[in-house]
Amino acid sequence: MPRYEFICNCSEEQKIFTVKLSISDYKSEIPCPCGEGLAKRKYGDVTVTHGLTANEKKFGTTNKRKEMADFVKNQKDVRKQSYDPTTRESKSNELWLGKEGLDGVTSLPIDKKE
Repeated sequence: MPRYEFICNCSEEQKIFTVKLSISDYKSEIPCPCGEGLAKRKYGDVTVTHGLTANEKKFGTTNKRKEMADFVKNQKDVRKQSYDPTTRESKSNELWLGKEGLDGVTSLPIDKKE
């Protein structure tokens, strides 16, 4: 059951108290526990941490894989900026692994048969 913080404004000194309410019973104002008025909901700061979402964890993503995906996307942008806008390399949406073609030489390994 969710917990919510409320502020009592009945006296000069504001008191903060925590109440457990089900989602269906939630209201932004509730009767004050001191019995003299209404208490308003206190909204706190939201903290966002760097990490994986539930879906990413579900599908086996790791921080290392996520970093590699960001690197590959970044390399696509680097490639598009490095080539003349009329070339195939700058127009392509292919994801390259790194600096393929940036040195002017893009080649596949040659299979040597003996």
